[in-house]
Amino acid sequence: MIFLNCPFNEKDECKALGGKWDAERKKWYVPDGIDASSFQKWIESDKKEEILAHNKIKKIIELSPSSLDFQINKCHRCFYLSKKLGIQTNNFPPPVFNQLDLIQKSFFINKDTSFISEKLPKGRFLQDNELPKKISSNLLKDNKGRDFKLVGIPDLVIEFEDKTYGIIDFKTTKISEKKADFYKFQLEAYATIFENPGEINSIKTPLLSPIIKLAILQFDPHKIDNKDGMNCNFIFNVSYVELENRVYEKLIDRVTLALDILQMNEPPVINENCNDCVFFKKQSQLII
Repeated sequence: MIFLNCPFNEKDECKALGGKWDAERKKWYVPDGIDASSFQKWIESDKKEEILAHNKIKKIIELSPSSLDFQINKCHRCFYLSKKLGIQTNNFPPPVFNQLDLIQKSFFINKDTSFISEKLPKGRFLQDNELPKKISSNLLKDNKGRDFKLVGIPDLVIEFEDKTYGIIDFKTTKISEKKADFYKFQLEAYATIFENPGEINSIKTPLLSPIIKLAILQFDPHKIDNKDGMNCNFIFNVSYVELENRVYEKLIDRVTLALDILQMNEPPVINENCNDCVFFKKQSQLII
């Protein structure tokens, strides 16, 4: 990557060219795999050799843990359009779910592990200053030898007293005992990142191994208990459910499918079971 001296009033132009914002350094940069030639007005004049070296770097596909469950299960076409072409509806998940995740994490992070479930060995939750906000694996390979990385933001990470580790992901959802299996690729992806750590913008992901617990903590809205002025107390039913077994080989199978989709020359056919596909199909048929 190459960091840029891009002024605020030119950020939209930089973004349109493929530039990315680094929240840690407060600077725009050219990601690996993106030709830096179009960004030269924001690159210092003595960086010619750096530009040449950068342009030789092959772009590595990065996959988020959540995309390997929800997005691919939902629709191959929408996954392709979103990941490869940047075309997406942005209708899921609503921003309120991110806020709920933050509230839930803030409540649990200083508690003992037994406060969540007696199934958890005694341990502690790693604090924000012990982990990067976003974590990345090192370079991994799918079943066809293609390079990829996993990049995501975990909810709760546990260090047990015997120096093994666990990961808990929050879901505000209808409670189901099968929920961990439904999100098995997401959970396994987080474990794979920590056991094969890489770095993002020189910020290293710590090695945490072995991961012995992967679980979903479900929050199901139940009722409003009390209202006082503009505030109210909302009661959630809560359920903790663990993934019974690690699924690394199945994860690599799923990644192979994802890369197969992204290497297609044309988007997959419209999925009649996908609401977004059906919406755009009907919209395109309108005669104005």
